[in-house]
Amino acid sequence: MSPVLGAVLMVAVVLLLAAVVGAFAVGFESKLWGPVPNGGFEQGYVPSGEDNTDDRPYIVITHEAGRTVDASNIVIKDESGNTVTWENVWTGGPEVRAGEYVHIDGFDSDSALDPICEAGDTYWVIVRDDEGRTVSINEWTAPSPPDLPPGSSSDDDGDGIPNRC
Repeated sequence: MSPVLGAVLMVAVVLLLAAVVGAFAVGFESKLWGPVPNGGFEQGYVPSGEDNTDDRPYIVITHEAGRTVDASNIVIKDESGNTVTWENVWTGGPEVRAGEYVHIDGFDSDSALDPICEAGDTYWVIVRDDEGRTVSINEWTAPSPPDLPPGSSSDDDGDGIPNRC
């Protein structure tokens, strides 16, 4: 009879532990956030400004993978604290799907951001949830200074750095 009593006690202990853990977990339910946005963003840097108006150096930020995100919830921030939302610099609609991108150079629709003027200039891609909480998804730092082509109308002294810097 001892093995039967031991098995019954073991089942009772397991059930009691499951009940305690379950009650504990339910108590924190209101404090849990929604899932962190899955996916990622990739940046490509064009220091020469090739294919851009006035040879302005730029980065292309691409939503590489993950769920569709509301364009107003993706924020691009520079190291001065200036920000623009993806919807302000993108013409593709209210949602951002994997494969879609924005072009950032500090002019026109993204003129609130500092332009890239030297190696070390930094930008962040931040995603907000519907409650306003934020997650910094990606940080990008210019690996080199701008390098405009010789004779560029944006480089009067020929040093490869745009006049506006």
